Amino acid sequence: LGGEAISRKVAIVWAWIGPYHLARLEAAGRLLRQEGMSAVGIEITRWDGGYQRDMQRGPEHFTKVTLFENRDYENLACKETVKAVHRALDETRPDVVAVVGWGFPESRASLYWCRKHNSRAILMSASKKDDSRRFGWSEWVKRRLVRQYDAALVGGSPQKAYCVELGMSQENIFLGYDAVDNAYFDQEARAVRSKEKLWRNRLGLPDHFFLACARFIRVKNLNTLIEAYARYRSRVRSPWGLVVCGSGELESSLKHQASDLHIEDIIWPGFRQIRDLPKYYGLASAFVLSSLKDTWGLVVNEAMASGLPVLVSNRAGCHYDLVEDGRNGFLFDPNDVEELANLMARMTQLAQETREAMGENSREIISKWGPDRFAAGLLAAIQVPSAFKKQRGSLLSGLEQRLFAHATLWSLKK
Repeated sequence: LGGEAISRKVAIVWAWIGPYHLARLEAAGRLLRQEGMSAVGIEITRWDGGYQRDMQRGPEHFTKVTLFENRDYENLACKETVKAVHRALDETRPDVVAVVGWGFPESRASLYWCRKHNSRAILMSASKKDDSRRFGWSEWVKRRLVRQYDAALVGGSPQKAYCVELGMSQENIFLGYDAVDNAYFDQEARAVRSKEKLWRNRLGLPDHFFLACARFIRVKNLNTLIEAYARYRSRVRSPWGLVVCGSGELESSLKHQASDLHIEDIIWPGFRQIRDLPKYYGLASAFVLSSLKDTWGLVVNEAMASGLPVLVSNRAGCHYDLVEDGRNGFLFDPNDVEELANLMARMTQLAQETREAMGENSREIISKWGPDRFAAGLLAAIQVPSAFKKQRGSLLSGLEQRLFAHATLWSLKK
């Protein structure tokens, strides 16, 4: 640490601590404990857009703090969140705070607290440059903010490139932010396959099917998936089924679209908690992510950990690091219905042995992108010598604070 005393307490701040976050926190807590440190997971609320996430188990290697027990994150006022974060950090007194992004109330509150109290601030980010339209003035504000962080833990290569563009030194950026509990999905999917007939009958699933898991919102592009599936069915002698897990505002219109296309056999299981997802991954033949934009796409991690070949939109942030075209799946343009239909047909026509080999390749690739990589990346970020001394502490100016507040209304949540 360049002569500095080793940090003793690390706070990791998320809007909510769901299954993804739990796996990362457990891995980080284990590793930090080996280094003589402790981890504190701070969640703003238990509720994510109306869903209370199934946690499977409680924390073992970290301390968990919830700021609002029974409030939906989307309904919290900014001032409420900022005050609660400051109060929690005042009580916890961490030496390091890792927080997601730059455009959320808890992000601004945590960064401000770190600079005020001379604690290290670590940026956690899945954002890449092409996630949305970028504006010069908001990018200027982001650069001012990113310079306030000591280090960054990001998803993969495009996220690192964007962070560098925003002013972070390459040497202070580490990969591995976007991870799921690989071991859980691998083990549970294998267990389901060992009782395949039982679970297929119980869930009413066909022998072969494409699986998609997404919120039913526009950017997930499920209408294109359904159109491509209709075309695929018309050109393959024995087409696979399609199972679409999820829910959302477009549910009715998507089902109407399927009906209009005379596709009556799409299965809609609804929103599935993590305890149920391996049953679908374990019985699927391939996974599809059709998003128009996706900062990462953690469902691809889940599918790969479950041993599936994948068809992934080339707008998903994970594709740069996780999908090797032709080795563990195929990439496609999410605006090209015909390309997706052709790839679905191609996947169907591959020999069973070839698909199984692609699934094993998925497991091999994703094994390098699990929670342990998140923990190692976080530790490396913690060990970067701090760029801020108390006498040089740099709180954001009043003008920058006001500009940042306005920018948040536009594109800084990306």
